[in-house]
Amino acid sequence: MNCGGDCFHFLFLYTIEKKKLMKDKISIWEIDNLIWVFIFLGIVLRLIWLPDMEWKGDEQWMFEHSQQSVHGGQFPLVGMESSGGIVNPGLSVWIFSAMSFVCSTPVGMARGVAMINVISILGFVLFVMKKVGEKERMIWLWGLALASVSPLAVLFSRKIWEQDVIVLFSMLTIVGNAYRAKRSGAFVWGLAGAMVGQIHMSGFFYALGLVVFTVVHDLTSKQRTQWIWWFIGSVIGGVGLIPWVLFISGHPHPTTLAWSHLLQFSFYFYWIIDGLGLNIMYSIRKTFWEFIKWPYIGEMPTYLLGLIHVFLAAVGLFSIKKIYFHVKNNSKNFKSWESIKGYIAKVNMNEFYLLSILLGLGVFMNFSGVMTFQHYLIVAFPFSYIFIVKILFKNKKLLLALISAQMIITISFLVYVHMHDGIEKGDYGKSWISQQNSKPVEHDYK
Repeated sequence: MNCGGDCFHFLFLYTIEKKKLMKDKISIWEIDNLIWVFIFLGIVLRLIWLPDMEWKGDEQWMFEHSQQSVHGGQFPLVGMESSGGIVNPGLSVWIFSAMSFVCSTPVGMARGVAMINVISILGFVLFVMKKVGEKERMIWLWGLALASVSPLAVLFSRKIWEQDVIVLFSMLTIVGNAYRAKRSGAFVWGLAGAMVGQIHMSGFFYALGLVVFTVVHDLTSKQRTQWIWWFIGSVIGGVGLIPWVLFISGHPHPTTLAWSHLLQFSFYFYWIIDGLGLNIMYSIRKTFWEFIKWPYIGEMPTYLLGLIHVFLAAVGLFSIKKIYFHVKNNSKNFKSWESIKGYIAKVNMNEFYLLSILLGLGVFMNFSGVMTFQHYLIVAFPFSYIFIVKILFKNKKLLLALISAQMIITISFLVYVHMHDGIEKGDYGKSWISQQNSKPVEHDYK
């Protein structure tokens, strides 16, 4: 036996393996550091070229009514009529009225909306770092990184639209709920939860789903919640509904509720394509077929954006396959009510909020008979992105490719809008700056 040779051989192999482990650790650390790069870029994308913003009927209505309410006009008791046929509560426009004290131009107000979205992202980051356990934390942070650069998430952060400020109240609702064992947390949860539906009707379903799932979870896990303080917060937050209730009772509106909407399950379709970034057609419509030819080399299209969309679709098929086998392999564990209660009692924070939205918001909204539109999912920010990250989390390189691909689409979209003065053939329409350049300004609230 050659002890010296064997010992040398052992030390050689040990050194090689240690170097590999250190290299892997450094590689993982470097990849995880990209989270902050994507979040920073997401903030930049929300704040650049704001004069290129959408300027259609909804944005004009919101700007004009909020400005008039501050500068001598009539204070609106209710907001704009929703696509469901019912007017939104007054808080949906009051928050823009508050902005009007410091924002006298449409671009200034769009900047205020963008800053609210930036604050919401940073608020979620702070919440994750303070409250979420180490095992789940990176899933949340990667989800926020994806949400920061995803196409529609950026688009919806740059519009003078009530749905685009709802994310702040969604974030406060989640934070308050997470600290519901404390009086202050339960109060914030009740307050924000009562207000989120007053920004947009989708918020009512969001708040209801969270309350129902929290009750079920707390009963099964014996977790303590300061329900009295939640109730106090809910009552105070619900005061703004009084003018809306009085208005609705005196002005009945036809609604777009229909039995056919119960079978569409649009919420879950949008949930998947939002997380994958396969949703830019929402804004550009027929221009999509021109958009995917980008970028051009001279006059020759490269179809890079088309290839990226094919890649995202392939990731989607891979993700759906993983979801199917996960459900199939775990369905045997839920054959009795006791097993279901046991699972709910032990869910981690990530699963708790995903389930409260998927089984709460998704089910209540779908079976309400309301026609679900893609922008209704803004209230669930950033959980559709966290969901897709949770599926792909074990494959960091694929996850990194997914986020990078969506970021390229988002940057290309903003550049396209900037170069073409909007997207006239799409839902986006002509940008605000191009409309101002083609006709004189009609209102000056300065």
